Amino acid sequence: MLVVTSNWCISDGTLAAGPPRGCIGRFRDEVRRSSLRCGFRRDGSYRPVDAVDVVLAGDTFDWLVSREWTDEVRPWDGGRRAVATLNRVAGVSLQRGNRLLATLAAWMRRGIKVPVADRRGRPQPSVLRPVPVRVAVLCGDRDRWLERVASGWTPAAHGPVIGTSWSDGDVTVRHGAELDPLSVAFDGEPTLGESLAVDLIGRFGVSVHDIARLRPLAAGLLRRLAGGCPVDAPQRLAAWLEAHDRGATLPDATRQEVADAWQRAVERWHRAARRLPPYGDGGVDLVGRVVEWLELNPYGADPPPAAWLDVVRPMEVDACSLAVLGHPPADIASSAAWQRQVVCLGPRACHARVGRDDDPGTPTAVVVMSPGRESPQIERQIDWMQMTAVRTSGNQEDGRGKRGVWLSNETADTWAVRGIVDAA
Repeated sequence: MLVVTSNWCISDGTLAAGPPRGCIGRFRDEVRRSSLRCGFRRDGSYRPVDAVDVVLAGDTFDWLVSREWTDEVRPWDGGRRAVATLNRVAGVSLQRGNRLLATLAAWMRRGIKVPVADRRGRPQPSVLRPVPVRVAVLCGDRDRWLERVASGWTPAAHGPVIGTSWSDGDVTVRHGAELDPLSVAFDGEPTLGESLAVDLIGRFGVSVHDIARLRPLAAGLLRRLAGGCPVDAPQRLAAWLEAHDRGATLPDATRQEVADAWQRAVERWHRAARRLPPYGDGGVDLVGRVVEWLELNPYGADPPPAAWLDVVRPMEVDACSLAVLGHPPADIASSAAWQRQVVCLGPRACHARVGRDDDPGTPTAVVVMSPGRESPQIERQIDWMQMTAVRTSGNQEDGRGKRGVWLSNETADTWAVRGIVDAA
């Protein structure tokens, strides 16, 4: 059984809050539940899984959105001062991620207990045995220094595997940021994505924290802005402001302060980003394109054109394999053939028609059960984990409160396997 999760974005807490409350406990419970459920085979018999692989597919930590980078030093500078600051940011974020790391460490030491099977292929709840757990942590675009920072961790024999990709021959897991034009690197220069995180989201966060009335709300707001696609931030901010307008909790003057702070942050980012290589594939002026989309419009206004996602470069995958990517949005505009072989765990794209007021700071997770050598005729099974509590509206479940809990018609038609749930 393979569990892939991504985008926990645990920061140093100076600007943005961590994952929503209860997320780590729910992840722990869902992995245990899946370890039991995956023991039930299609013929109705029960046979415990042999092992569980847990792969964190990048951006487990966010070392970009921090107050530490709002002076002159930047994480990509490479000088002694930048390295010292990065180590400090990373150290604090590791401490704040202690509950998640402790859960993974406990699984590696003791495994996950599941019932054994009796002679008739049924589980015996009173007799448990530990299933070994292997953990791999992959570098993302927000914690790309992970291998260097992790060099002082416990030796590899007793800790997680750290790297940039994971594969068992049937499934390949990568973060996949290299498919995003915002994450293209040019000769040691920061990517546009890194620049947006540090010089736009980070500086805006400092301004919001400095507004006394908004200080208690600032960390949660920054998590929402930093957790989604960068060009989606204006729509997230507008939705947040509109929600507080409905609750009559923000005076007009405070709302204007937020709008002005955002506009100043966009202008400063534009000046800073003009020093970066300005063109993408085909000579597209990426900085100019992005700055147009950063304008703060009323919530409900048309989001940026979906053409932005059309330039995501599909990766080539083997015809018999499955790729799981942690970075790209779950509903990127790609061919049906590509979607049959690729699962994307990233946040919803900025052009999504619904759910723009949800919290993109929630990580995603998927469980993959491969056929295996013993039963190659069985189709691969993929299930999305529910990572947040389900809100209800009367007797009806409100889909906006869930992440990866409803079926997509497009996905159901595209994938030739049962139980695929669209990320949301």
